[in-house]
Amino acid sequence: MSQKSFSSLKEIENRKEHLLEDIHRGNKQISRLCTDIFVPKKPDTRKETIARAVNIGFMAFDGIMLARKLDNKYAFVMKAMELIKKYRK
Repeated sequence: MSQKSFSSLKEIENRKEHLLEDIHRGNKQISRLCTDIFVPKKPDTRKETIARAVNIGFMAFDGIMLARKLDNKYAFVMKAMELIKKYRK
């Protein structure tokens, strides 16, 4: 932004009002964008509802399978930690 010199109090007040309007417009735009990003949209059609339910089911299944795989792969770490705790007592 370039510096503008003001010659009267009225010019300063007009500039202040203009800046406040810009700030309010920016705040409204930010709140609208945050709402669009973080508030889940309700599905419009039955097809979208079914697709969303299937997608959630696949994500849950994927999470369970990942937990099982990690548990099987790193179970020895938990057993080693239990042995360490047992020998410390």
